Amino acid sequence: MYDLGTLMTDESVLRQAMLVPPDRVLARLPAMGKVMVVVQDGGVTHERIGVVERIAMADGCVAVTGAAHDCVLDPARIASVVADRSGRMKDKVLPKLEFLDAEDNLVFSVVGLDGIAGFDEALGHFPAEPRNARAKPAGQQAVLAADDPGSQPFAAARGAETEIAVAMSKAGLIQRWRGFVPAINPAMGFINIIAPDFHLHIRGGTVASWERAAADAVGEVRLAALDGEGRPVGLTLQGPRGAFEPA
Repeated sequence: MYDLGTLMTDESVLRQAMLVPPDRVLARLPAMGKVMVVVQDGGVTHERIGVVERIAMADGCVAVTGAAHDCVLDPARIASVVADRSGRMKDKVLPKLEFLDAEDNLVFSVVGLDGIAGFDEALGHFPAEPRNARAKPAGQQAVLAADDPGSQPFAAARGAETEIAVAMSKAGLIQRWRGFVPAINPAMGFINIIAPDFHLHIRGGTVASWERAAADAVGEVRLAALDGEGRPVGLTLQGPRGAFEPA
């Protein structure tokens, strides 16, 4: 196990490629304690927070589930896993697992919120080798207009005090949350929704409109977020008819 002093002085342990199949790493998520499973694509970040209770295979997919987790992924999309111990919150290490595809693109990540001790207890016995840091693309400052359409259905559902489902999907992966919409906080160019077991961050300008469609559940409707070109951004909402209508 690595203490804070080691992590601050030995760069070879800050980022390491796990030299075991990704399914073995996935199987250890319940042993990590409280984690944040992060699904990000484009300008949307969908995060679930809590202890993973089960990792199960069903119909060729892996289900990551628990009271605070609902994520289903195609294991064929995951080619490798990197353990990153460089994250900090004051004097606490917030280690992270990066699950990468065959082109080294990030599929999703898991942040260990209980710190380095639990992370290494769950994963430290796996062989690993140093891995260079990922290049971070330069981006423009996020800007959120007062009338950004991204927040409209959330505000309507909050006003109606209606429970809704919020899902984020990308190739080979979907993560869901269901509950009552808490306060909507615009900050630093993002629409932010913060619940104890769920965070959602939508970059200003990501959502240009919402496409309405019938949902699988009787009496519910489904909204799909579209960008300025009319393409889905991966974010969908589902709730009772009228849940997303302005008051």
